[in-house]
Amino acid sequence: IEEYRRLPLACIGGPLYVISLFWLGWTANSNIHWIVPILSGIPFGIGFMLIFMALLNYVTDAYEIFAASAMAATSACRSIFGAILPIAARPMYQDLGIPWASSLLGFLSLAMCIIPFAFIKYGDRIRANSKFCQELREKKRRMQEEKEREGSDAFLPDEEMGRTSPLR
Repeated sequence: IEEYRRLPLACIGGPLYVISLFWLGWTANSNIHWIVPILSGIPFGIGFMLIFMALLNYVTDAYEIFAASAMAATSACRSIFGAILPIAARPMYQDLGIPWASSLLGFLSLAMCIIPFAFIKYGDRIRANSKFCQELREKKRRMQEEKEREGSDAFLPDEEMGRTSPLR
């Protein structure tokens, strides 16, 4: 299926993202040169972009005619988490310290890193059990049949289509 071809980028980006969070957390102290934690931004940026682009394309391919709604939902969720995480970040980093707060985010990211792999392996079964996916497949089949019918009608003489031609 086309949409599963998008996920390998997320499978690469996820571990890069996790590595960068642990790297940042455990190198951000005064005994280590300042450039070392800054360099963790390289795998972070690469991982983020790979995950973001892969999942953006995956959602578009998976939801097809409902892609705009799916994109709106993902954007709303991303915005909500983008608003909440900064509120929680200060107390989390104050209570846990930089190494363990970054590690907590790294462990959460590690748990989510499994999702693209699971979709690649079990995605067919998940979609087969989804009522929405079944409805989408049926709607796509009906649209395809309608398109084929319209295409075949274009080549039929007027009499076979049940119409009379004004030129005859």
